[in-house]
Amino acid sequence: MPETRPAGADGAVPRKLDRAVRTGHLVRLHRSLPGADPVEGFVVATNPAWTLLAPCRDVLLDGFTAVRTPDVARVKRVGDEGSLTVRALRRRGQWPVQEPGVSCGDLRELLVAASARYGLVVLEFEHRDPGASWIGSVLGLGRRTVRLREVDTRARWHDGPSKFRLAEITRVSFAGRYDQALLEFAGPRPAGPES
Repeated sequence: MPETRPAGADGAVPRKLDRAVRTGHLVRLHRSLPGADPVEGFVVATNPAWTLLAPCRDVLLDGFTAVRTPDVARVKRVGDEGSLTVRALRRRGQWPVQEPGVSCGDLRELLVAASARYGLVVLEFEHRDPGASWIGSVLGLGRRTVRLREVDTRARWHDGPSKFRLAEITRVSFAGRYDQALLEFAGPRPAGPES
């Protein structure tokens, strides 16, 4: 399990994350995981365990991403209300960013709620496979695991469930353009004994 101590040796990271929630500023999160990409977006919620943000790429919002707060090594503000990104999002009616209606207080709750509300979740295990992800619908939770009915890159449901250790999950994304396109073409999760 990730430690729930404040990120950053002097407590600056939690303060900056809290400020990002209050101000709605565009930030870039750098994490301590080797090979983990920085995440740029708007922080919508944070606590000692998880930080939830709305990633923004090329002046477009792309769903939501939760990262482990203890992995956040640095928070850099990259835009305020006058930035092009915020101005463009405001004009489109997308700023301030709306919360997803999913709590990031607990990983188990996050996985179940995001899957129920948005259909699919994207799991990453960046400490062992940076850049790789597993996408699917949550079937259930064990004491230490999550069972997922995966969808492949051709929008086809796998025949049976896959099991992943909760303690190894470093990032959870949902409601993004790619996973929503997969869901659109895969259709509803098939029924069955392990559905």
